[in-house]
Amino acid sequence: MHTIRVLLALGPYAVSFLRDRRRWIWWGGPMPRSPEVHARRARRLVEAIIRLGPTFVKMAQVFAARADLIPEPYLSELGKLIDQVPPLSFDTVAGIVAESYHGNGPDSQGMGAARVDEVFEAFERVPVAAASLGQVHRARYKGEVVAVKVLRPGVETAVKADLIAARRILSWVERYWKHPHVLRVRVVLDEFELRIAEEMDFRLEAEHAMEIGANFAGNRNLIVPKIVHELTRQRVLVMEFVEGTRIDRLDVTRVDVPRVVATLVELYVQMMLVDGLFHADPHPGNLMVADDGRIVLLDFGMVVRVPLETRRSLMRTSIAAIKRDPDAVAAGFVALGLIIPGTPPETVRWLAELLIANAYSRTTTKERIDALLADRVMKTLFDFPIVLPQHLVYFGRTAALIEGVGTRYDPYFQAVPVASPVILRMRSKILRSLGEPATPSVAEVATVAGYALGKAARWLVDLVQRPNGNNSYARKPEMNGKSLTAAKTVAMVIALSIGAAGMARAQAPAASPLPTVEQQIAASVLALPAEMRSGATVMGYRTAGKLETIRAGKNGMTCLALFAVEKAFHVACYHESMEPFMARGRELRAQGVKDPKVDTVRFAEVASGKLKMPKMAAMYQIFGKENSWDRATGKVSDATTLLVVYVPGATAESTGLSLTPAKAGPWLMHAGTPKAHIMLSGAMSP
Repeated sequence: MHTIRVLLALGPYAVSFLRDRRRWIWWGGPMPRSPEVHARRARRLVEAIIRLGPTFVKMAQVFAARADLIPEPYLSELGKLIDQVPPLSFDTVAGIVAESYHGNGPDSQGMGAARVDEVFEAFERVPVAAASLGQVHRARYKGEVVAVKVLRPGVETAVKADLIAARRILSWVERYWKHPHVLRVRVVLDEFELRIAEEMDFRLEAEHAMEIGANFAGNRNLIVPKIVHELTRQRVLVMEFVEGTRIDRLDVTRVDVPRVVATLVELYVQMMLVDGLFHADPHPGNLMVADDGRIVLLDFGMVVRVPLETRRSLMRTSIAAIKRDPDAVAAGFVALGLIIPGTPPETVRWLAELLIANAYSRTTTKERIDALLADRVMKTLFDFPIVLPQHLVYFGRTAALIEGVGTRYDPYFQAVPVASPVILRMRSKILRSLGEPATPSVAEVATVAGYALGKAARWLVDLVQRPNGNNSYARKPEMNGKSLTAAKTVAMVIALSIGAAGMARAQAPAASPLPTVEQQIAASVLALPAEMRSGATVMGYRTAGKLETIRAGKNGMTCLALFAVEKAFHVACYHESMEPFMARGRELRAQGVKDPKVDTVRFAEVASGKLKMPKMAAMYQIFGKENSWDRATGKVSDATTLLVVYVPGATAESTGLSLTPAKAGPWLMHAGTPKAHIMLSGAMSP
C-alpha cells in the first residue's frame, strides 16, 4: 500500500516535468509555464516529499545543494528540507527526553516538561532546527549552552516502510529493464539502508563526533562540537552549541567564500585519504561558518570508514587525474571496482579522457554538464557499464554536495582543480598514513611553496584592509597615493620570495663607518613591495650603539636597517603585530641576555599571557655580503631574499613541511613553539 502511495505522490510531478519539454510527453512543443506555476509546483513537490517521510527527505537534501542542476524556485524550496521540516510539538520532545533519562514517558501532559527541567537548567521550547530524522533545541546544562538533538518518534518504522516501497518499485523496473542504471540504484539503496540505520542511533553519532574531533585536534580551520557524554542516549544527543551561519546563507560581502570552500575541500581530503573516516553528509544544514571564519561541522550520524586499499587506489587515481594521465585514471577506475568486468579498455580510456578534459575546462558547471550531455557523450554515459561500489556510494554523494556548495557561489567552481594542490601539498602525509614511501616530489615541493606563498599573500592583502567590526573588511583609502590591489600584492610577494626582482650591480664607493639615515631608510625598505616602502616605520642607527626610530610610518610595517652595525648586509621588515615580540627581544639583548635564552624567556611570557603573539604574521628579509649594497645607487646584488611566515604553534604534521632547511621550497623552523614559522628563500639575480 505504501508503494502505491509513493507512486501516486510523485508520479504526477514526473509527468508534469516531462510535459515541460513535450506537451504530450512523446511529441509536441514545450508546455508554457509561468513563474507562478513553477513556484506553486515547487512548494507542492516539497510538501509531497515531507509527507512521504524521512527517507525521501534525506534523498532530496542531496539535490538541495546542487545549484548547477536544480533551478529556482525549486532549489530554494528543496533547501527548506534541510532544517525547516515541520517540527515536533514540545510535549512530544519532552516525552522523548523524559523517557530517555527517567526510563518511562510522561504520565500526563506537562510531566515530560517537568522532567526536562530536572535535567536541564533551561530548555527552549521552540527548536532552532527541524530536520528529517530529528530536531534540535537550545538548552543550558551545568552553566553551558548546549544543543539537544531528539530523534523523531516512529522514524525507524517509517524508514523501513520507505525502503520496502523503494525496493518493490526497483524490482518492478528490473523485471522489464535490464540496464546498469538499475544496478547502480540498487547499490545506492543498499548503502543508504546501512547508513540510515546507524544514523538513527545517537550513541554511534557521539562516537563518530569524538573520533573526528580527535583527528582534527589543534586544527585551526574546523570546529567539532564537544559531546556531553553523560547525557548521550539512543534517541537524545547533547553537545556544545556553536553559533554560526549556514554555508548556503553566507554574505559574500562579509565572508571570503572561496577560502571557506577551499578549506572545506582540504578537510575532506584529510578525512577521506589520511584518517580513513569521513563525515558523509555535508549538506548546507550540517555546515556552518563561525564568526572567526572556521568551519563548523554538525551531524555525525552518517560517517563512513574507508578501507586502506580503497584509500590507496583513490590516492593513485587522484594523482593520475592531477597529472591528466587518462591511462592511469582508467586503471584507477578498474582498481576501485567501478568498471563492470569485460568492458573494452579503449572505452574506459575514452571516458577517462572525457572526464579529465571536462574537469579542467574553464567553463561554468552548467556548460560542463551541457557538454557531457552531447549526443555521443550522453549515449556512452547512459549505456556505460560503470557501477559505484557500495563502499564508494557516499564518496559520490559527498563530492556532489561539496561541488554544489562551491557552485552556489561560483558558477565556474571546479572540484578537481581546487582539490589538486591540496592533495599534492598533503601527499607525504597521505602516503605515510597509507604505509607507503613518502619522499617529496618536485611537484609537491613546488605546490607547498605556492601554498605558503598564497597564505603570505593573503595575509598581506588582509594587512592593508581593516576589520569594521562585522567580520568584513574595508580597504584603506590609499597607500602612497595608490590603492594596493590583491593581485598586485600577490605578484609582489611571489616576486620577492623567489628572487625575481633583479637589482643591478654596481661598484660600491668607500664605505663610511655608519650609513646616513637616508641611506639606511632607502636600503631597509627594499624588502617590501614598492607601494609599501614610503609608509613603513624604519628603525636604524644615528649612533652605532643605539637602535631607534629614524622614520615613523603609518602602514603597519616596521623595517630594521641591521646592516648598519653588521659586517654583512641584512635588512628585515615585519608587521606591527610582531612588534611586542620583537621589542621584547631587543630589550632582553640590551640587558645582556644571549640567544637562545632570549627565546626561552619570551616563550614563557607568551605562555603566561604577558606577551601577545598574532595568529599569523610575516617578515621579509634580504641577506647579502659586505659589498652587496651599493650606497651610491641604493642597488643590491648577490643577495638572498627570505620570506618568514609566522604561524605560532605550527608543527610538521599540521603543515606537512619538513624541519630540514631546503634550498628550493619551504621548511619549518621552531616547530610547536610561539615562534614557529615557515621559511621560503630565493636568490636575487644581479
